[in-house]
Amino acid sequence: MIGVGLVGLGEIGQVHLAGLRESDHVEVVSLLDLDADLVEQSRQQERVAQSFDDLLEDSDISVIDICLPHNLHTPFALKAIEAGRHVLLEKPMAMSVKDCTRIIDAAAVAGVSVGVSHNQLVYEPLQRLAAMVDAGELGDLLTVRARLAIGGKYGAWRSDPDQAGGGLLMDAGVHRVYVLQRLGGPIRAVTAVMDQPKRENVYAMVVEFESGAIGTIDATYNGPAGLFDDQIEVVGTAAVARMAGCEALFEGFTTDPALQVWSDGSWTEHAAANDWAGSVKASVGAFCEAIAVGLTPPTNGEDGRRTMKVIEAAYEAALTGCRVEIESS
Repeated sequence: MIGVGLVGLGEIGQVHLAGLRESDHVEVVSLLDLDADLVEQSRQQERVAQSFDDLLEDSDISVIDICLPHNLHTPFALKAIEAGRHVLLEKPMAMSVKDCTRIIDAAAVAGVSVGVSHNQLVYEPLQRLAAMVDAGELGDLLTVRARLAIGGKYGAWRSDPDQAGGGLLMDAGVHRVYVLQRLGGPIRAVTAVMDQPKRENVYAMVVEFESGAIGTIDATYNGPAGLFDDQIEVVGTAAVARMAGCEALFEGFTTDPALQVWSDGSWTEHAAANDWAGSVKASVGAFCEAIAVGLTPPTNGEDGRRTMKVIEAAYEAALTGCRVEIESS
């Protein structure tokens, strides 16, 4: 059993808290947020820390779960690691590849683990689709397409590039990047166009997988209020699969089946076994279980850095108008 210090009780922090409460591997939870009223509204049996230093002085806490604006990920992670704590970070892991490396290297020196909550990897329809791709049920992979259009959803610190590290790509776009990597494999090169790189509300990316397949992401923000169009499509030589994204389902934007597969002239439909909130809780639970039993987290620092490499390459491609190759991890 482990003790977890949860830092940040905003929207995503609340879902992390629910995941910690549901975990069979978490015995103690301590909460920290600048908003004292929010802490009191959120707590049940949890402890309350008065400061980050106070949290790190609690010997019952072996894991720090960081649900803060992106610009705070690196300093809080490094301080926790220096204090000998394992760290779970919300996506993106950090605001640059350089900072991801700093966190990874510090953890290696301290002998602790780093995890990143790439929650859509444990969205059950994606796991089913990925298993089909891995088993060759779709044939040879040709294209992986991610579509995203949002309206009236975000704001506050997310709209400030100094805190978010960029625009839509550094926020909801992170999910599309790691999902493409899971389905298509390693990415070797990126091209991209954006309305305002690092402040982007509209962007399109083309990624080249090492397998020879092509991936695309087209995304836009500032659509009509209530819009959350989120879909993945995979085309192979033997079948086509369409997946309604977990956020579109959670937001109630679509009533489409979670996963549809077309092969041999007909469609097969599959329902979702979890939703966005369920996937976040599952991601938190999987990290806690790994730490409790002494295993490497299922999504670790190397995974977070790999995703950030693609994002940095996309920004460079948009700024220069050039195809950008990505160094192998």
